[in-house]
Amino acid sequence: MWKNVEKSRINESNCEKIIGLLCEEGLTEEAVCALEEMKHNGLKPSLKIYNSIIHGYSRSSKFEDALFFLHEMKGIGLKPKTNTYDGLIQSYGKYKMYSKIDMCLKEMKSDGCSPDQVTYNLLIREFARGGLLKRMEGAYKSLRSKRMHLDSSTLVAVLEAYINFGTLKDMEKVYKSLLKSNAFLKEDLIRKLAEVYIKNHMFSRLDDLGDDLASRTGRTDLVWCLRILSHACLLSRRGMELVVQEMEDAKVPWNVSIANIILVTHLKMKDFMHLKFLFSELPKLGVKPDIVTFGILFDARRFGFDETRILVMWRRIGLLDESVKIDTDPLVLTAYGKGSFLKSFEEVYASLTPNAREKKWTYQSLIDLLVKQNAQQLQY
Repeated sequence: MWKNVEKSRINESNCEKIIGLLCEEGLTEEAVCALEEMKHNGLKPSLKIYNSIIHGYSRSSKFEDALFFLHEMKGIGLKPKTNTYDGLIQSYGKYKMYSKIDMCLKEMKSDGCSPDQVTYNLLIREFARGGLLKRMEGAYKSLRSKRMHLDSSTLVAVLEAYINFGTLKDMEKVYKSLLKSNAFLKEDLIRKLAEVYIKNHMFSRLDDLGDDLASRTGRTDLVWCLRILSHACLLSRRGMELVVQEMEDAKVPWNVSIANIILVTHLKMKDFMHLKFLFSELPKLGVKPDIVTFGILFDARRFGFDETRILVMWRRIGLLDESVKIDTDPLVLTAYGKGSFLKSFEEVYASLTPNAREKKWTYQSLIDLLVKQNAQQLQY
């Protein structure tokens, strides 16, 4: 209907736009039909049209079709450009076909297309995501030797590769470079860095991470969590107090992650006086305990802490009848582990039938189950 309104609409420019849009939506077969109709009307396809179809097929892993149109393009005298091969390289990386990337680079060079800045950044990212560190570093050296720009997204991919392999020295070097750029620091990236530091007992680095993140995103919950976790892991009571004071000055309310970090630190210090006080203050602080909080309470019981009054208070305010949930930041569990209570619950839960697992679990039913399964450990 669109074409019949005005025949002049059937031209190279409009066909190029339509085929490009079809390929972007994954409708590559329809795009090929449009290409054939274009030829039928005596119109000459452009390089952009062939690129759209080649990239469309490669994105859906139909590489034989992609290469067919690459060769067809060459056959009608259209010379591929660097971005023609960039799309193929990206898709080969997506499907972890790294040997095909080598073949693609060879064909690319034989066609007189030299890898440019986009190509090298692409190669670095794909090799990084595939865990091919030597090839990633080789592409990085080539980029630097040609004095080309390293994209911030490429730098992030390199950092994540070093994080995954736990290479601390290289990880920190790249992270410092990332800080000098204008790249946005995503929270999941900061979390990955924090996990590496925690596993290597480099707790003071968590405070630095929190400051770095705050300078980019403001003082979020993760920032406060990292900062207080840093001092808590070092068992620095003074450090924790300073962070808590900063939170109060900034009028930042407590959350269950902050509370659980401080609670478990008091437990490690066997400081039952402050442990009891904080458990009692949670309602006033507006903090609703989660299963991790319960775990700390019952783990403290194993060391002689009397949890009776706390449970009575929680029962009185209706907390024991609420559904079991976990709101604690995962980094807290990374730093301290799950504790005996949570491990016992997981073991018991795993032994239940599927129907029993799907029932509504309250804190009271959870406690009753563990008391029934292991009365000697959890009697109250």
